[in-house]
Amino acid sequence: MVIWATWTAFRDQPEVVLWRIGLSFVIATTIAWIFSFQTDLRPLLQTSVTRSLLVNKNLVDSTDTIAGTYFLGESQPLLRNNNTMIRNQAKKWSLFLDNTLGELRELGGILVIGSAIAAVIQVIVPREVILDLGQGPVTSIIAMMALAGLVSICSTVDAFFALSFASTFTTGSLLAFLVFGPMIDLKAIGLLFTLFQRRAIIYLFLLAGQMTFLAALFINLRIS
Repeated sequence: MVIWATWTAFRDQPEVVLWRIGLSFVIATTIAWIFSFQTDLRPLLQTSVTRSLLVNKNLVDSTDTIAGTYFLGESQPLLRNNNTMIRNQAKKWSLFLDNTLGELRELGGILVIGSAIAAVIQVIVPREVILDLGQGPVTSIIAMMALAGLVSICSTVDAFFALSFASTFTTGSLLAFLVFGPMIDLKAIGLLFTLFQRRAIIYLFLLAGQMTFLAALFINLRIS
């Protein structure tokens, strides 16, 4: 869906679609490879998660899936994966609805805040400032990465949002928005906190940010 939406938005710029797919794959794989050197995950995980995980040197076996309700201060198992799996169909639907409502309450508020920030930027920030930022090979990337993190737009529609900046921002900065946003934004950070300690999230943020910035800068310099 994301690839199709990006192709629909940037049909006249197919290189944007290819770059988005390639950069997302390379950055995600590289981050996963770097984190794979951490054989003991317990120092990186929340205490509530470590209690539900069996951590060995080469194996992480989860018996519970924890609900993503960090901001609500809740943590509960969704479904067991062993022989004690919930068999009552009504209970399954009850758990499904409870956790769906919890996710909506948590993420809905973040999405509203992100939409409000985007609206404020469009209304308050002078057009001249946007143009100055958008034409700089470095400033345009920083601006679009910051915007991606703040507005927290779903990756299936963010291409159309980025398209509205296509005439004023560099190609590299548009790609930075499309690649960095789905990795690190307000709602993603909220969900990451349900599983990981602050240190792990900072590592993830820095790795994703640095690689996205360098790739986008390379594209800007290559095009110019």
